[in-house]
Amino acid sequence: MWEYGVNTVIDLRSESEIAKNPSPFAPPDYGPRYLHLPLIDDAFAAAIAGTTGMAERYKLMVDHRRQAFGQIFTALAGATGPAVFHCFAGKDRTGLVAAMLLSLAGVEEAAIAADYAETDEQLASRYAEWLAAAPPERLEAMRDEFRCPPEWMLGALEHVSQAWGSVEAYLAAAGVEPSDMATLQAKLAG
Repeated sequence: MWEYGVNTVIDLRSESEIAKNPSPFAPPDYGPRYLHLPLIDDAFAAAIAGTTGMAERYKLMVDHRRQAFGQIFTALAGATGPAVFHCFAGKDRTGLVAAMLLSLAGVEEAAIAADYAETDEQLASRYAEWLAAAPPERLEAMRDEFRCPPEWMLGALEHVSQAWGSVEAYLAAAGVEPSDMATLQAKLAG
């Protein structure tokens, strides 16, 4: 990370996730600027726990966590160098933020969805570890939750477009300043 000049780490995990697995970048350790900006807090995680399917959870995150998205995108715009954002697995919360960033940069939705689907290959060995340790009654549900079919991300982006008109309009409604969106677009195009 240092060689690439990363100087900001944005942790999208909930409070309880951080309590179980603290970030090595959190103060008082030295390193990049560390920001804990949970895309899903513990209360919202409990609220969506019974939701059927990840595709529906993505839409609920978009609908109910707009302020959190706004804070994340404002922080990314304010980063003075390369930034890293992450959650636990790096596919759902991280995937939504990445998809919106790519959309903001003008990337075609099909390419965004294909990038998201690539997550299955990149995390295959981790999935195997987690499934091996899963309780038998959760095994099938976890298999389904781990998938990254492109239609899930396409559905989330379509939901944003239908409800707000565009990712830019969604982020504006989330409190991201036009100057911050322009900064992000310039960073991403550079």
